[in-house]
Amino acid sequence: MTVADSGAAFPAVIEDKRWNGFTRPRFSRAAAEAVVSWLSDCHGAIAAAFDGEVVAITETAAGRAERIGPGADGRYPIGAGAWEWELTTPAADVAAAEQALLAGADRLAPEAGEVLVKINATGDDPGFPAQVDPVSGWSRSGTPRFRPDVAVVVVAWLNACGRQYPGATVAYWEDSTIMLLDPLAAIQDGYVPTQVMREADGRYAIGANFEWEHAEG
Repeated sequence: MTVADSGAAFPAVIEDKRWNGFTRPRFSRAAAEAVVSWLSDCHGAIAAAFDGEVVAITETAAGRAERIGPGADGRYPIGAGAWEWELTTPAADVAAAEQALLAGADRLAPEAGEVLVKINATGDDPGFPAQVDPVSGWSRSGTPRFRPDVAVVVVAWLNACGRQYPGATVAYWEDSTIMLLDPLAAIQDGYVPTQVMREADGRYAIGANFEWEHAEG
């Protein structure tokens, strides 16, 4: 979760219903402590602190104070239904590492049973080697399944496109699972990022509804 284009990100569970298109998060105690620390460090107009088990938030200019206790699940609904919380990718600055991955994308060669696929989003996008499922959906090349060393580059490429074209699908890793986040769909009730699990053979079927097409080798 992030709020107000702050660049800070915190893990939370969210309610299915949105508030004016924004998510309503509930934070674990550890995440709530991180939110409180961030508020204290970055927002001079807001004072935040734990008072026992309760989060005390004071808007100093308005003289408003709020006390937020944990719910039955032990989580804190900080700013839920009041702040512009949005789904986001982790705050870690990975752009440089991702650019290094993309710089070597042309060295990704197809192995036995693989073809090169791409999405021609910018006109000079790289081709990624993949096995192709014949069930194509929207894709013109079938549903590609990428081996792990290629999947990390595909994730890096998605994020590079997301930085260039706000609103494009971005991605991040949650342990061995790829999380695909569509910012345009994120305002819809019940939306959560799409999980791309590692399949039995180790491959990832990324973007079954993307417009993948065959690329020349």
